[in-house]
Amino acid sequence: MDGLEEEAVVPASELYPTLEAREIGEPNVDAQGEVVRWERALPFFAQNVIDLGFDLPNPYGIAIVPLVVDQDLELEGLEVGFNGQPREVIDFVQLGMADAENVSLQLKADVWLLPFMNVFATVGTINGDTRVPLGFAVADLVDFIGRPGLCSGIVQAPVCSEYIEAVVKTDYEGYNFTLGTNLAMGWDRYFVTLPISYTWSDIDITDSRIEALNVSPRFGFTNGVGKAGMLAIFVGATYLDADVDVTGTLAVDTSGIAGSSDSLLIDFKISQRNKDKWNYLAGFNWDLDKHWSLHAELGFGGSRENIIASLTHRF
Repeated sequence: MDGLEEEAVVPASELYPTLEAREIGEPNVDAQGEVVRWERALPFFAQNVIDLGFDLPNPYGIAIVPLVVDQDLELEGLEVGFNGQPREVIDFVQLGMADAENVSLQLKADVWLLPFMNVFATVGTINGDTRVPLGFAVADLVDFIGRPGLCSGIVQAPVCSEYIEAVVKTDYEGYNFTLGTNLAMGWDRYFVTLPISYTWSDIDITDSRIEALNVSPRFGFTNGVGKAGMLAIFVGATYLDADVDVTGTLAVDTSGIAGSSDSLLIDFKISQRNKDKWNYLAGFNWDLDKHWSLHAELGFGGSRENIIASLTHRF
């Protein structure tokens, strides 16, 4: 019975032990009484951490990371051109709250450079769509294209009194590349991490490169789950700052205006940025063993929702 009770004190699932059962400064030895040695080149200063009685994750990782983001966008700087003419800035079009949904699949590689500092890079594809609600008076449009007489005389075409509302949907695809770091520290079963990343995206609806900064502080705790490994639960917040210019074409029926063609093609360009920089997050990381782990988190609050997951192999 004494032996069974002793086994229950230290779970077999404790992959990364803390100092709960020993004092700093005590020799860190294995079951055979030998001093534990870290045999890897990375992270730097790993042996100092091992000597304190901690263990470290395998330094290198490869992961598959799917991501879905849905967020509201603020719009400004609308430019339009008609029937292939150069675009001009206009102010008579009323813009509603736009939103965008992105689906991305990333390949991630990371390495622990220091016991508290991981660096990573991702590359992957992105597919999405943006929905932009807008409205304008036909009379203002006619005046803007240089034919004010069509809607200013005593007898006007019925269409001149109309107000046109539309939702312009733009589909896009492309690829992106991310560089980042994750700073981490812990005590007892608790931990704090600070992932910071910068992403460059090239998509087919704009000639300029999209850049985004992401900072995601989080706090959590770990606990053994028997022979199933180690589970970490965390909460936090995400700061995202991203700007993008969207282009597209809208066909407007002008058949009711005398002397006009049946339709008018409006080419547009508009600048958009995410409405809320911050939202909240909650998630988990499940280390099945020292080689495989699963991660998932949900972003919520404000005007942005996102789901991210990953399957990681460490070696």
